[in-house]
Amino acid sequence: MRILHLSSLYPPHIVGGAERSVEHLAEELAGLGHAVGAACIARQPEPRTVRNGVTVYRMAHHNDFWLEDWARHGRFARNAAKLKQQWNFAVAADFGRVLEDFRPDIVNTHSLLDISTLVWREAARRSIPIVHTVCEYDLICGNAAMFKHGKPCTHWHLGCRIVNASKQLTNRWVSAVASVGTEILKTHVEHGLFRHLAPARRRVIYYSCTVPDGDPEARRRIDRTGKPMTFGYLGRINVEKGVGTLIDALAGIGPGDWRCLIAGQAMDGSIERFRARAEGLPIDFVGWADPKDFLSEIDVLVVPSFWAEPSPRTVYEAYAMGVPVIGADSGGIPELIGADNADWLFRAGDAADLAARIRTVLARGRGCLPDERSFQHVLRESTSARVAAKYLDLYTELLDERRAAARP
Repeated sequence: MRILHLSSLYPPHIVGGAERSVEHLAEELAGLGHAVGAACIARQPEPRTVRNGVTVYRMAHHNDFWLEDWARHGRFARNAAKLKQQWNFAVAADFGRVLEDFRPDIVNTHSLLDISTLVWREAARRSIPIVHTVCEYDLICGNAAMFKHGKPCTHWHLGCRIVNASKQLTNRWVSAVASVGTEILKTHVEHGLFRHLAPARRRVIYYSCTVPDGDPEARRRIDRTGKPMTFGYLGRINVEKGVGTLIDALAGIGPGDWRCLIAGQAMDGSIERFRARAEGLPIDFVGWADPKDFLSEIDVLVVPSFWAEPSPRTVYEAYAMGVPVIGADSGGIPELIGADNADWLFRAGDAADLAARIRTVLARGRGCLPDERSFQHVLRESTSARVAAKYLDLYTELLDERRAAARP
């Protein structure tokens, strides 16, 4: 089978979890003997290359400015750029040339942040089935997060309706949807997308996720005698990720036989206000951290996302290392932790509720913490082999359907 993936970015250019997930899937499929390509946009186009068995195309973005430069531009320029992106025929034409060169049997699109969905038309014109992986809100939200003015969006803003209006039409070219979580898929359908697809063509397939060189058994053998219970946060440091909620919860508990490590960077340079908020508490801001080393150091990971995070990779990584997770009841987090798992879920944005969960962990002690043997419901479904098999099943069904329709 010839499979072509398309996403905004592709490694080694990484700004989040989406591009890592595309890489995992593409390389797993290539390892199974399929011909696999991956297309993305780039600040400057580059010649076709091969990376770990995957043919990579880096196309010109043809937008007013590059996706990592948005903060440098004013509101009017950003809104104008968003409107124009819907009708970016140039990037669609470039993708058409990629299709002619690679000649895929199936196209799998992922995050299309700053990529016009007119690319779907190019595949549809060539009768190539399209699977779209829903992993963020870029098809319905101007900032792809459904988070505005420091709060999750409670309604569909007019501006987002306007800058995404064309997608209400172009999504009809999609043959099937694979969502990383049930809640985000439901949100897209409620906003009018993918309603033309039968339920069997709207599926939930988790991310594939590994921790390089991670060994949960080796982590369990680490002697933590005499060390304080260590909580951790791993990810971008900003309001929507709930870092402030975590700090406020720990402030409510006060100093004791615990500490907290906060790993990550503040994209907007706001880390100092979080440092000031944590002053006097045993909270250390450790900067960038290798997931294996960081998860080996902590006892419990906290994922306090205030926005409806679709399916946080940090939960998968923690479980793979045998680290339990206290998470907010937002987005796809309850689906991974267990919606009825009250000991490990708290109300998003509620520092007092999070503090209560942390106090419960402290009272029970390190010896009562669960490990990876308790997280098999997620680990089984997020291996690279399992995720690739589920995608291949979907691809095969679509290709069989196309062949059947082509018979006289």
